[in-house]
Amino acid sequence: MHRRTRSRRSGFTLIELLVVIAIIAILAAILFPVFAQAREKARHASCMSNLKQYATATLMYVQDYDETFPASSYLSGACVSTFYLVVDPYVKNAQVTRCPSESMAMDIPLMFRGFLQGACAGTPQFTGYSVNHDLFLNGFASPNRVTMAMLGRPAETVMHYDGNINVTQLQVVQARHNGTFTASFADGHTKAIQTADAGPTRQFSTTGVGRELRLFRIGSSGGFYTGRFECRGLPQ
Repeated sequence: MHRRTRSRRSGFTLIELLVVIAIIAILAAILFPVFAQAREKARHASCMSNLKQYATATLMYVQDYDETFPASSYLSGACVSTFYLVVDPYVKNAQVTRCPSESMAMDIPLMFRGFLQGACAGTPQFTGYSVNHDLFLNGFASPNRVTMAMLGRPAETVMHYDGNINVTQLQVVQARHNGTFTASFADGHTKAIQTADAGPTRQFSTTGVGRELRLFRIGSSGGFYTGRFECRGLPQ
């Protein structure tokens, strides 16, 4: 005579489930910042590529125009032309104007709204990059242009960088990449530069109070620009 054996189902106890959930939560807390940093590194690499393309495009323009840098903005007929428009034929990539960590940082046509006919047709709408206003002169304030021969130290002269325009119209750096901003230089190279957070400010706006920005002071790796809030000036 055979005995019947009862099969017993195995399962997790409540304590075991709670332990597993706690372990998953700990792993998530450890890994999520790592994944976020990895994503930011990828965006930083893309931003570096954008500014490298901008540097190449600008130097191609300079070669075509008697080694003269374009103005940051100037009157072209009844509309405002900008640096972003004049180098656009050398870029041929609409995404180059945008930092992937802040793709709609500045609305260029909006900035000139109400001024004559505004920004000229074909001007890229958004950019995340500012320019050195002592290298790309304001065409409304000066008819002159800077030439390559006027640069004493091209490898230390910033051309473009992660930036924005604050309420006092400073071209402030923006540390979008783990405490650093990316800059391109007049010899064509790019690099990341450390910053220190210097508190809040507001974006320049022609339509009312602009949104909040952060001020960043340029760190020691910024060379000539160390301690400033914007990359402006020509090191000699």
